[in-house]
Amino acid sequence: MKDNHKERKMKARHWIAACLAVCLIAAATIGLAAASGSAGQTEESPAKVEQGADGAAEIAGKDEVVYATLSANGGVRAIYTVNHFTLAKGGNVTDYGDYESVVNLSSSDSLTQEGNTVSFTANEENYYYQGNMKSTDLPWDFTIEYYLDGKKLEPEEIAGKSGSLEIKIISAKNDRMDPTFYDNYMLQITVTLDTDKCSNIDAPDGTPASAGKDKMIAYTVLPGKDADFALKADVTDFTMTGISISAVPYSMSMEFPAMEDQLDGLEQLPEAIDKLNEGVAELKNGTQQMTSGANSLVDGSDGIQDGLAQLSQNAGQIENASSQIGSALGQIASALDVEGIDLSQVGQLPSGLEQLADGLRGASDGLSQLRSGFVTAYAALDGAIQGIPDADISQQEIADLLANSNLTDAQRGVVTRLTAQYQAAQTVKGTYAQVKAAFDAVDATADTLAGSIDTIADTLDTISAQVGGALSQMDGIEQLGELASGLRVLAENYTGFHDGLTAYLSGVTELSSGYHSFHTGLSSFSGGVGELNDGVGELMDGTNTMSGEVADMPGKIQEEIDKMKEEYMPSDFDPVSFTSPQNTDTEFVQFVLQCGGIEKPEEETEPQETGEENETFWDRLAALFQ
Repeated sequence: MKDNHKERKMKARHWIAACLAVCLIAAATIGLAAASGSAGQTEESPAKVEQGADGAAEIAGKDEVVYATLSANGGVRAIYTVNHFTLAKGGNVTDYGDYESVVNLSSSDSLTQEGNTVSFTANEENYYYQGNMKSTDLPWDFTIEYYLDGKKLEPEEIAGKSGSLEIKIISAKNDRMDPTFYDNYMLQITVTLDTDKCSNIDAPDGTPASAGKDKMIAYTVLPGKDADFALKADVTDFTMTGISISAVPYSMSMEFPAMEDQLDGLEQLPEAIDKLNEGVAELKNGTQQMTSGANSLVDGSDGIQDGLAQLSQNAGQIENASSQIGSALGQIASALDVEGIDLSQVGQLPSGLEQLADGLRGASDGLSQLRSGFVTAYAALDGAIQGIPDADISQQEIADLLANSNLTDAQRGVVTRLTAQYQAAQTVKGTYAQVKAAFDAVDATADTLAGSIDTIADTLDTISAQVGGALSQMDGIEQLGELASGLRVLAENYTGFHDGLTAYLSGVTELSSGYHSFHTGLSSFSGGVGELNDGVGELMDGTNTMSGEVADMPGKIQEEIDKMKEEYMPSDFDPVSFTSPQNTDTEFVQFVLQCGGIEKPEEETEPQETGEENETFWDRLAALFQ
């Protein structure tokens, strides 16, 4: 059993050494190595220092390494602090911390603890003691959640399961603690997955690294920042070693170049942008004028297109009218041909018109007499027609009467004649009813016609008088001959004009047909000019904005560089103690946090026997994680 106990101790030592190699910075690792004998001393033979003359030790510096064990969910279970003193002279040392208990890691000498005060005597160059903290508060609050196939499970429920796994890691500020460490320390969170159990690992915010068959995913959280990470993988018979977290002061070696020379050239940029903006403004004025002109041009073209369309539509009518004018001119010229005209016959025209007027008046008198006789006859006819009774005898009744066997042949003949006369009378009466309106209109029409004939006769008398006066004033037929000759020349030449008009109208029709394409292109041009104007307007808005933005570009660039320096460059940080603000010699503090793993339950084994050999520093350090 002792061999098993020694073997377990050896494995614990190896595990702790690996953890320190990953999590501790070089200075802390060197300090711990020196304390364990890597500088040529052994744990059993530590380097001694002279005793201080006044009994008090002279402390060259102090480091604190804060170890904490966390559950697999991120809850803090316990916090342990290893305090490492580097002494220039040995003697009495007083340290402070709110400890539940303390353990000497350098020797078997006891420590004195009174309240928050820890006292001891140290004669070694490097002295270590462990303080078990009462509080379980860290500068950060951690939350770790596990989801299998979308369902949230506790860590112990997910051990040995298979499916689609998602792990969420949340780091946030602990408001119950002094923010010094939160604001100045960088976190490194490391998740180790066995690739035999995990595949298709997806960690977009992490940095992967391989260590044998293990895949290590590292996440970095900058000082003063909260974090929320997610990791996904397909798992089979899932188990996982605990997530490890380390925190150290943020440091970065980065030299920002001097920007004065580079920014000097930018001083000319605002002036150039202003000139560009002025040129764009002038261009905008030009495009506005061109847009207005293009719109006016399109409006004018609309009028031209409509006029051409109307002219083209009326071309046929114009051509027909011109043809009629030509024909009329020819007829007038022919009618005015005075050759062979007997002027004596022209002089008889007024008397002929007077005779015609007298004849019309005679016709009017006869028409009046006809009207009078018609009125008398129409009255008699109307009375006779109205006297025909409406017997309303049906054909069936007539047929039944003729079929009566009591009638003799003579009687049946009389009935037949009476029936024919009845039907003829009804036909006359029906026809009269249809034409009665025409008979009624004859009286008024004859009266109106007689009046119109009288009016025509009076008009002929007036024309006769006027023609007689005109003939008496004419010097001769020579003027009429000259008029006829001029009209003949006009009629002959009008044919050429008509042919030209026809050709012109044909050209207008073709122009109207082709002008539509021209107008369409003109409208497209106007639309393009409008788009150009809009684009230039947007360009001017952009150049205006750019002019304002670049007005102080060098200053803004320098301001952004200063912000980057402030955000990413480490600030001046004076180390402080985690265990107590009363500790003034602290030079370095580091956090090493270990979360519980996810393991399947193991079978119970027999209790191990403990040896009586003295525990070393490594044994006690290993016990912190058991």
